[in-house]
Amino acid sequence: MKILMVQKFHFYRGGDSTYMFNLTKLHQEKGNEVAHFSMRHPKNIESEYSGHFTSEIDFPSLLNDFSVRSAWKVLTKSIYNREAKEKITGLIESFKPDIAHFHNIHEHLTTSIVRPFYNRKIPIVWTLHDYRLVCPNTSFLCGGEICERCLPNKFYNVLFHRCKKGSLAASFVAMLSIYFERITRVPDRISHFITPSVFLKEKLAAGGFDPEKITAVPNFVDLSSYIQSPEEKDYFVYFGRLSYEKGVDILITAASRVKNGTLLIVGEGPDEERLKRLAARLGADNINFTGYKSGAELREILAHSQFAVLPSRWYENLPFSIIEAFALAKAVVATDIGGIPEMVEDGVNGYLFPLEDAGILTARLEKLLSDPVLRREMGRRGREKAVRMYDSRGHYEKIMEIYKKAIDASAG
Repeated sequence: MKILMVQKFHFYRGGDSTYMFNLTKLHQEKGNEVAHFSMRHPKNIESEYSGHFTSEIDFPSLLNDFSVRSAWKVLTKSIYNREAKEKITGLIESFKPDIAHFHNIHEHLTTSIVRPFYNRKIPIVWTLHDYRLVCPNTSFLCGGEICERCLPNKFYNVLFHRCKKGSLAASFVAMLSIYFERITRVPDRISHFITPSVFLKEKLAAGGFDPEKITAVPNFVDLSSYIQSPEEKDYFVYFGRLSYEKGVDILITAASRVKNGTLLIVGEGPDEERLKRLAARLGADNINFTGYKSGAELREILAHSQFAVLPSRWYENLPFSIIEAFALAKAVVATDIGGIPEMVEDGVNGYLFPLEDAGILTARLEKLLSDPVLRREMGRRGREKAVRMYDSRGHYEKIMEIYKKAIDASAG
């Protein structure tokens, strides 16, 4: 089968890119031929198809260097990228895919690229990694708080409440973009949507999407790359982006109250300095910031940890961090919102705690820190779930079943 993968960043930048590259590798191992379409970028991984990639768009620079010309470029490129449409048409003609698999296309590639496939009766399967099709701000956050005002189809709220970066201009563009997609019937031209979590599927349905066109398929990892260690060291770990929506400040507050154990905070992001100041202000000498780690180095840190924590403030979809922790037989303590409760079963393979409740989080941390038998048993059950739910073999079978149905429906 010939598959055209479409993802706006062709380098490892977040879970959507990681998933796309992992799925590409899986397809190639199974003998499928995969081409890529993306945006040019200095960090891009080399691709034989890069000649077809659309020009780089650096929205932050355009917005910082504000002018009428830059504002017009942001407005037009983020809603309908004519160059992307032309470039992908050329790639379709040369590669002749059986199916297209979309990932994150908004703001850079845009839904302008849908019609070239639709006109040629090439089915599109779209894995959604955020809530963008029903929430113009992508995250169901407004001013740092969970917000569902735009459900269903009340997208003007993003403008009224300046949800997008707190900016009237950015919110206006986000609103125009999603209304444009609905007016041009983009959702109707997608053969099938894939959501990593049931939670995201339910939000799409609440936003007016046909549940019959949506299948929840959890993300996956190559479990053979996750080597468990019998040796625990004296720390538990948060790993991920250091930004407000991740709730790391809540974790720091809780960790500063525990009587034993060290918290390692692995990652980088815009809140790093604020979080370091908070730890200092609380006198939390049991908290260490390691900076950004990835790959084997990150897996080594996680493998020797006692357990992992994800204290998110937002509706996490199906976070890779929990899958990776389970793959290494680590219990997880996490907020009970979004797709997380589909993964972390309270009292079974970890603990859940209420949104922003540092008191209950502290109690959960102390329980696991004081009971090595319990946390290892929870970790064992986490590994069992990873094998059952997040293994590559089962994932591939589900994806291929969706492809086949989409191709058959298109041919009919």
